[in-house]
Amino acid sequence: MKISNNPYETYPRPITLHKALSKISKNGDEFANVFIEKVSSDSFLASQNVKSYLNRGSAAIVFETSDGQILKLTEGRHFPLNRPHEGFDVPVYKKGHIGNIYYYFEEKLYQHGLSDVFVKEVKKSIREKGYRTFDINDNAIHQIGLSKEGKLYLLDSECARYKTVFHALFDKIKRFVFKKF
Repeated sequence: MKISNNPYETYPRPITLHKALSKISKNGDEFANVFIEKVSSDSFLASQNVKSYLNRGSAAIVFETSDGQILKLTEGRHFPLNRPHEGFDVPVYKKGHIGNIYYYFEEKLYQHGLSDVFVKEVKKSIREKGYRTFDINDNAIHQIGLSKEGKLYLLDSECARYKTVFHALFDKIKRFVFKKF
């Protein structure tokens, strides 16, 4: 049985990322235009093949690659106030940026059979790490995913933010000091 994440569009065969973005743009979603020029100027991203267009948010667009990973393109940094990747975040295999366009190759997660209880567990993990939850209600199943190993992860890193700007500055100073020693 094949489990899918209900993609917006599955392509009959894998196509280049540039072609997928152009197709999305031609279908009336002008947000894809933000990424087209940068993707075509980078040989690594331009050579990526995608098999489906999964979703988009206010600052990100998401594809499944031909090798089964998730490719997330974002306008600006993906993590709010450049917070570090945490254990509740989706595992990132490779990341980089071209100007203000960032890309992340992430583990593919599944959302089938998840309930509100799982959302509460992810929210608890976020709070235990000292962050506040943002835009993730108790029934926001679309914001979480389950790995093949059964671990819950937050799909949208914007949902875990520093409590205040002071907390962000303190964390950055702490990481800088510990890096020196």
